[in-house]
Formats: sequence, structure tokens, C-alpha cells
Amino acid sequence: MTRSRRVYTLAALCLAAVLVAVLAVIALNRGNPASTVAGGGPVEITSVDGEEVTVPSDRPTVLYFMASWCATCIPQATAMDELEEQYADRVWFVAVDVTPENTKIEVDRFRTAAGAPEHPYVVDETGQLTKRYGITSLDSTVVVAPDGEVLDRADGTPMKAEALRAFLDGALS
Repeated sequence: MTRSRRVYTLAALCLAAVLVAVLAVIALNRGNPASTVAGGGPVEITSVDGEEVTVPSDRPTVLYFMASWCATCIPQATAMDELEEQYADRVWFVAVDVTPENTKIEVDRFRTAAGAPEHPYVVDETGQLTKRYGITSLDSTVVVAPDGEVLDRADGTPMKAEALRAFLDGALS
């Protein structure tokens, strides 16, 4: 084996080890509501349409953390739109754009790509929702009870309608 081939092989092994370590950390933190302390009172934030949104609300709130530039976030935003009517009396859906500098125009482009869902879209300009719920990756979903307790979470897991339905049914049971 030539010297350059050994260097490339060693570099590939190191990269693989780092990737395995990162995936292990993500897997260990996934679905662990105890790792996030919601704490504090309700957060009031204005949607891009000017609607006042309070989290948590009077019923469980499904927070979907996304970004308007995130292509993998579109399927779950579409799934939330599909399930909104079915869960209308049980939960409240809110999409949270984690890019503080995003504008209504950018969020509306994303919303159009997702099928123009009706649920509120907010831009987490100060990062207060992202920090409160310990969000570290896009495509994260947190279900928050009216008392602020985190009922369930899925970090970095984009879900289509059937997977989101199963997740919500488990969180709300």
C-alpha cells in the first residue's frame, strides 16, 4: 500500500469514527423530554401574519422547528397541513422558523412550497423558543402540554403524514 493510500484510508477511518460519535450523541438525546426543561411562563410571539401566538396554549401545541431554506422541512410542513383538520380539536400546530433574520416573504415562499398551510408560522427572532425547548437541529418537533410540560419530541426527524400521525397519537395518549 502506498503512503498516500494509507493517509486517505486513515482519514476515512477518522471521519467515520467522528460520524459514528455524532450519530451516537444524537441517538442518545433523541426522545428524551427530561433533557429539556421548558420552565418559565408562556412565550408570546407574533406570527408572520400578525397573529399573537402564545406557547403553550390552552391545548397541546405542536411546535415544528424549521427554516424557510430547508428543503427537507417541506414534507413535514405539508403533513401538518394534512393533519390539521383531523387534530383541530386536540392540538394546535405552530411552525417555528429558526432563522432570526427571515422575513414574511421568505416564510411565505416556504409555506407555498408546503401547500399553503393555515397554521401559524413564527420567526424565532430572539431564539427564545429554540432555547427553551433545547432545539439543536432542523426538522425537530416538540409537543407541549398546556401546563408547559414537554409531552414528546422528535429531534431532527422529518415526518410525513402517517409518521406524524403515529407520533402525535403516542404523545397525546
